[in-house]
Amino acid sequence: MKILYIYRDYKGRRKKYGELMEGFGNKVKYVKIKHKKEKNQIPESCVNKKIDLVWFQNIFYIKNNPSLINCIKSLGIPICSYFTFNPQESYTEKKWMNVWKKIDYFFVQNKIFYDFLKKNNCNAYYMPLAFYPDQYYKTINNKKYDISFCGTDLIRETKDVDKRARYIQSLQKYNIAVYGDGFKNKVEGIPVFSYKTHSKQRNVYGKTKINLDLPFFCTPGEIYRKGNNRYHFKNRFFEVPATGNFLLTVRCPEFLDIFPEDVVGYYDDDIESLKENVKRYLKDEKLRNEMAKKAYKLVHQKHTYLHRFKEMFKIIKK
Repeated sequence: MKILYIYRDYKGRRKKYGELMEGFGNKVKYVKIKHKKEKNQIPESCVNKKIDLVWFQNIFYIKNNPSLINCIKSLGIPICSYFTFNPQESYTEKKWMNVWKKIDYFFVQNKIFYDFLKKNNCNAYYMPLAFYPDQYYKTINNKKYDISFCGTDLIRETKDVDKRARYIQSLQKYNIAVYGDGFKNKVEGIPVFSYKTHSKQRNVYGKTKINLDLPFFCTPGEIYRKGNNRYHFKNRFFEVPATGNFLLTVRCPEFLDIFPEDVVGYYDDDIESLKENVKRYLKDEKLRNEMAKKAYKLVHQKHTYLHRFKEMFKIIKK
């Protein structure tokens, strides 16, 4: 299969999608763009009848390049996308529906958004995030922190409203560290550091007893605030277990479908439950290590990006 792959790289993760496609015997033509929201930047000349599939790494490339999309459709070439879901975008608004309808193979990383698309008769397939084993592998160091969190604050929220900041602040009495510059003005009495590389992130996971996941978000889309699956997958959900370390995250059906409760730690979505589970797991090193070993085995057996692309190509080639 000849695939035109249109992408913008991020921390070395997105070009790897094309390399995985090549690993399944496909010939891939790479078109790297400048910014996802720049309009009409992809020339129609990059498409021809010899292309079997056009793969967009981000759906904004479809939305902002209508002439290119019309050209692809006129040639009868199917369109595919597996993009990093952003819950802060209003993807469920009517203005987006015309975009969703143009995608022949839409691999969606968020369960509640997938359900919305299926109800609206879109060609959607649920396909969660994953991790790269060459970036996240077993890294177990001497434990420096009781708890750490690597990630961004909720940029649109104030200090008092930001749920990630409030949950972190509630754990101030512990030996806790935060890696994410945005928290410097949002938490008090807790050290905040920068991190920019996979190796830095991996090493933080390795020297932490409890790696905290705070999958909260602010969003204008009402649909995401309904039901129990209102949490947002991030790569750390897979990357922490991939390093052989212990993860503590929010209990919700979507997460439990991937990691059962004997594999990663869960807390209910309230501060008291978080504090109770931190206390529980901190005092039981044996249990943490046993769970981390199970999670490490499971994530490497089922949740690499190689596994995801294998499933996607099964669907595409049906």
